[in-house]
Amino acid sequence: MKLIAEKPSPLSATDLVACTLVRGREFGDVWHHHPACEITLVRHGGSERWVGDTLEPLIPGAIAFLGPDVPHDYRNVPLPNRQPQQVEAVVVHFMPHLLGESWYSCAPMDPLRRLFERARRGLRVGGRTRDRAEDLLVRMTREHGLRRLILLLELLDLLANSKHLTEISSEGFLVEAKAYTSDRIGIACAHIEQHLTTPIRVPELAHTLGLSESAFSRLFKKCTNSTVPQYVNRLRIAHACRLLAETDKTVAEIIRACGYLSPAHFQRQFRKIHRRSPQAYRLSLRNLS
Repeated sequence: MKLIAEKPSPLSATDLVACTLVRGREFGDVWHHHPACEITLVRHGGSERWVGDTLEPLIPGAIAFLGPDVPHDYRNVPLPNRQPQQVEAVVVHFMPHLLGESWYSCAPMDPLRRLFERARRGLRVGGRTRDRAEDLLVRMTREHGLRRLILLLELLDLLANSKHLTEISSEGFLVEAKAYTSDRIGIACAHIEQHLTTPIRVPELAHTLGLSESAFSRLFKKCTNSTVPQYVNRLRIAHACRLLAETDKTVAEIIRACGYLSPAHFQRQFRKIHRRSPQAYRLSLRNLS
């Protein structure tokens, strides 16, 4: 299944915030990504939501906030011997720099900047935040221009200060390299991403950066909240998910392409993260299509 790069809607040229009420037999999606941020409220219908490397069932009232270029797809697959439910969803699109390149770079906007960073993995909205967010999204369908923009800013402020958001996709599925507080760790992560198919050893990484092995390991854990093996495994499994979704490579070919020497180890790690085998993961995605 090929990932489709979707161009911005023509509406984005005339309106800072696009808000669409989707009604019908399906959401009209394909496996795609686009440069706009997206907030979707599913009010009725829908069967699955696929964001990055995570496929999960949809429930009425589900809200997700996706950052720019997060691959995603919303589907409405009927149960056997049943007609598909009608779907109803509110979908909001806006460019991340809708008020200028530096509108959330000043200190008071730190919560908003962190929200956008987290949204690069997609965010589920839950708890009381979900209830308030639903009210704002429904109101946005009735407003235009400045009033709609004000409601969006109110919604972003709500999300930026909420403790009821959880990441959807794994960290390894990020489209772009993550910014780290340490330039050295940024270099190490770039090296890991460029050499996923080869053995990656902590002593060699530490030596390249001019650090002792213990100092490097502590700094890496502080910056990434992972050990090097954990980080490498997440990246390899995420890469495997993309190959399962977007190519016809066999599982054996994917195992080699992701740098795993042991098929059994790959299968164990994949099940640990996604709670299903690679074959079942691919079948689930293709059933959606």
